[in-house]
Amino acid sequence: MKRLSILLACLLSVMLAVPAQAHGFGHGGVGYGGYGGHHGGGYGYRGGWGNNWVAPVLGAAIVGGAIYAASTPSYAMPQTVVLQQQYAPPSRVAYFCPSSQQFYPNVPTCQVPWQPTNY
Repeated sequence: MKRLSILLACLLSVMLAVPAQAHGFGHGGVGYGGYGGHHGGGYGYRGGWGNNWVAPVLGAAIVGGAIYAASTPSYAMPQTVVLQQQYAPPSRVAYFCPSSQQFYPNVPTCQVPWQPTNY
């Protein structure tokens, strides 16, 4: 779809630039002797492009820009996925001494390893 729209833009710019180039015959005209202060007669073709250089330059810039835009690769941005972590309250641990059948700090030492228990 993107290439089709670029192609249509190129064709539109060419269609706008071609009539401007076709009218490049200067500011001549037909002069008739004795009417309106024109001296001399015949066709007054002065030749050259005159000041008709804007349309070809503008047309070339538009067509060149469209060709450049069509030739550059486009990259899709990767989707960013944000996972929210579930809040887990800190577990409360008490240390139990199996030999004395009591918890720390009621028993300062234990002859066997302490058993951590959640409460």
